[in-house]
Amino acid sequence: MSASAIDPAFGEVATWNVFDANVRVGHSGIYGELALETDELLKEMDRFGIQRALVSHFAGEEYDAEEGNNLLAGECQERLTPAWAALPDHLQELAPRHPMAVRLSYGVKKHNFSSAPWCSGELYEYLQEHSVLTLMAREDIEWDSLARLLGNFPRLPVLLLETGYRAERYLFPLFKRHPNLHIDTSTYVAHRQLESFVDKFGPERLAFGSRLPLYTAGAALGVLATARISDEARLSIAGGTLRRLLRRKSQ
Repeated sequence: MSASAIDPAFGEVATWNVFDANVRVGHSGIYGELALETDELLKEMDRFGIQRALVSHFAGEEYDAEEGNNLLAGECQERLTPAWAALPDHLQELAPRHPMAVRLSYGVKKHNFSSAPWCSGELYEYLQEHSVLTLMAREDIEWDSLARLLGNFPRLPVLLLETGYRAERYLFPLFKRHPNLHIDTSTYVAHRQLESFVDKFGPERLAFGSRLPLYTAGAALGVLATARISDEARLSIAGGTLRRLLRRKSQ
């Protein structure tokens, strides 16, 4: 990443070693005017000082998991770590990729499968056994279903994406009960919300996320930059949490 490519407003971010947990790459049938191919995505990351990103492919979420994964395999390079699309009936196709992270798209308008163990249990068992970081968007899973998943698979590292600013009455009880739950910061942007979370649970369960290319990275970075937390906590959220979760796979 070239220092000259960074927007001056985000110069300090370059020192944080940011690892973005919530990025998509490739073409999209729904968000065609917003979607970015790899070169464009890297330029946008450079502009905001984002060093690395955990990326899924739009095609793997919107169209076909294996097709999206094949496209993602061709897109990923040193700065882009794949979050593979995963389905309960495609475990044989997923396992040879030795995934570090997967993204599950349960939603009716996505892959439309149940999060319950009777449908996805074998997949969860594999992901838990191999410490695979498991991403899912809040809109795709109900709170009670998430609670059952966390309780039934307590060693499965879960990163819940895009929780929104009104989620705390659900999130906080879950965080108290389930140490395997983490969230990204892409939509966790209410006034002093990060500070409140860090005070209660520490920074180790927060991972920076931008939701590129659907959102600008500037919003989540601005909240992180101005949060009244320690520099150590800021660096943990910026990239430390995600790196630790992904290292579990290699241990």
